[in-house]
Amino acid sequence: MFKMEPRLCVTKYRGSEVFKSAEVPLTEQGMDNIALTPDWSVTVISEGSIDYPNGQMLNAEFQSDCLSNETAVALSFHLSGWSAENYVLVPGAVYAGNRFEVRELSYAPCWSRIDDAGPDVPILITDVPRLSNEAGGPSAIHLLTGDAATPAIGIIDQRSATGWLFVTKQGTALGDSSMHVVENEDRSSVRISFQSPGVRPSTKYEMTTTKVPSTDRGHDFKPGEKVQLNCRVYRFPCSSVQDLFERFAAVRRQGLPAVSLAPSLPFSAAWQIQESKYNAMNWNNELGYYAVGTVDMKHQDWQVGWVGGGMSSLALLLEGSEVSVSRALDTLRFLFSSQTEAGFFHGVCHNGQWYGDEFNDAPDRRYPEQWHILRKSADALYFIMKHLLALEQVRPDFEIPADWLDGTRRLADAFVRIWHRYGQFGQWVHTGTGDIIIGGSAAGGIAPAGLALCGEYFNEDSYTFVAEQSARQYYQQFTSQGITTGGPGEILQCPDSESAFALLESYIVLYETSEDQKWIERAEEAALQAMTWCVSYDFDFPKGSTFERLGMRTTGSVIANVQNKHSAPGICTLSGDSLFKLSRATGNKRYLELLREITGNLPQYLSREDRPVRGWDGRDMPPGYMSERVNMSDWEGHSFVGEVLPLSCWCEVSLMLSYAQLPGIYVNRTSGDITVIDQVQCRLEEGAASTLVVTNPTAYPAEVKLLAETEEEAAIPLGSCNHVEWRRVHVGPGEIVRVLL
Repeated sequence: MFKMEPRLCVTKYRGSEVFKSAEVPLTEQGMDNIALTPDWSVTVISEGSIDYPNGQMLNAEFQSDCLSNETAVALSFHLSGWSAENYVLVPGAVYAGNRFEVRELSYAPCWSRIDDAGPDVPILITDVPRLSNEAGGPSAIHLLTGDAATPAIGIIDQRSATGWLFVTKQGTALGDSSMHVVENEDRSSVRISFQSPGVRPSTKYEMTTTKVPSTDRGHDFKPGEKVQLNCRVYRFPCSSVQDLFERFAAVRRQGLPAVSLAPSLPFSAAWQIQESKYNAMNWNNELGYYAVGTVDMKHQDWQVGWVGGGMSSLALLLEGSEVSVSRALDTLRFLFSSQTEAGFFHGVCHNGQWYGDEFNDAPDRRYPEQWHILRKSADALYFIMKHLLALEQVRPDFEIPADWLDGTRRLADAFVRIWHRYGQFGQWVHTGTGDIIIGGSAAGGIAPAGLALCGEYFNEDSYTFVAEQSARQYYQQFTSQGITTGGPGEILQCPDSESAFALLESYIVLYETSEDQKWIERAEEAALQAMTWCVSYDFDFPKGSTFERLGMRTTGSVIANVQNKHSAPGICTLSGDSLFKLSRATGNKRYLELLREITGNLPQYLSREDRPVRGWDGRDMPPGYMSERVNMSDWEGHSFVGEVLPLSCWCEVSLMLSYAQLPGIYVNRTSGDITVIDQVQCRLEEGAASTLVVTNPTAYPAEVKLLAETEEEAAIPLGSCNHVEWRRVHVGPGEIVRVLL
């Protein structure tokens, strides 16, 4: 077992370079007045125990007794008996220490710019903050708290099966703090530190490189000036990474108030703005499809899956007007026109011309315009099946064209064929041959869900077999190991949140189609891993920034990946209904609470006429626009923290799908618990437990979906389209209505 020694530290800098440092061990419990140096004293208050569920809170008040320029103070934890084999977690930033092979590429990194290829490439990442995977030499991670979903560091001591969590706050009166994991050269010890103000020594991370000169600076302390720094420490039995995620889930919001959703507009009002915008700005009338963006450029035009192509159409099919439904069906027609001989889809279309997915235009690159992000066709398979199942319920008179059914089977066959040939789906495939160009990663994590639905729909055992086999492999290789990699197409194989949520979706679908309880167990593990990517608190944005001015709340936003260090509104590109289904299946409300955090805060990000969101170009975004940037990190530069990329993008689809697939009000009739995701207030009428009182505090009319059920009913899987049968409650602005359950 580690020997853990807390220490107090003061460091003087010259710019961002360490000039000199002093530290003393913290050996006694309780309140101490410690002389750190002749010029610094520290008062420490300790509460609780590291081995108890609530952990030990250390609160250190540092006082400078003289003028101390360019200085930072730290709570530090020195652990001996360390090994490079130990798992290191910084939620949303570091998984397994990010100890993978590195390829240094400018943005957007592309496989066709490097020599690595084939089905058996190791996990390769870009130049992101990481611990070294080589013996000897420097090995350190330096981050600001805004780089993480929760300002925390977790580790597993493999030898003693012991886990540790160190959790701090965003910052102090001096601004954001920094977090540090520093190994010694022979990897026999490690130092975990939290420092105020946050200083990343020498260099910092920006957009695929860790070599940008650090702009962080120490504080000029005046005589008598004080700063308080705290950290809560937990030690617990931990035989697997899931034990670490389980404990993290229990403490990620400890000490924070109950989540209060950002005041905004009801989902139905947001839907009206979005549907109008999609028909006015995203519809390609010439070729007949809903584009993923609104700008005349290649990657804003048509991209299947991932960022919304063939996904927005599902929401519009379920909730749209006749015009929207007709156009959603036309989008499906266009999608099937893009199918290649191999059965997969072309990834990109612009001005009627098909392109590959590679972010590289070099004429001598390998397989020009033949690179395909496998995740895109995996998304397409799943969402095609959702369209077909929805049509049976919402448009039962619509005759599904034979070529759609044939195309769906051809796509499913392509996945079956690649599985039997390679024993994996890979990350990138050749659109012409269907061969794997780049293997590995969890990028195709949603493919088992699509295959499972195909197996049930077409009564085809081969699809079901591969769905179960591939999901089992994904679980063993990724979920159980505490990493998921490569879901976005422009991160090589960095750890990411998108594939974590995709695997959750697959495990839930396999449970619903097989009724095998093991998939629920795996779904719970996937959900806990996905939770580590979700921001657990409301970030304090810089004064005058767009997000500060609009009162934006970050709780429930989802960090994209360890390379693109922004958080984002929603799950790319899903409603999160898998969390709702998991909560129903297990009776565990924490998954429903996480869904409420994610989805309930989505409408605040929508630009609208009466509350425009201004982009960093200085212009207000049009009504219906949502930007993916929730920048707590300075990965694009300090001036972009709290600012907005002025583009229409995929998170709009996540909001649309949330309205289409989730209840705004969920009532557990057995316990009387009410969970409200929409912008209304609810209570059971006193003395009448079967009457729900719904209040609309907004200035918009609300049409809210309601699902009320007993715990026995909740044990029955919902399936793909049960949401079309839910009740709708109409509540005018400021109105109160009573609903008999």
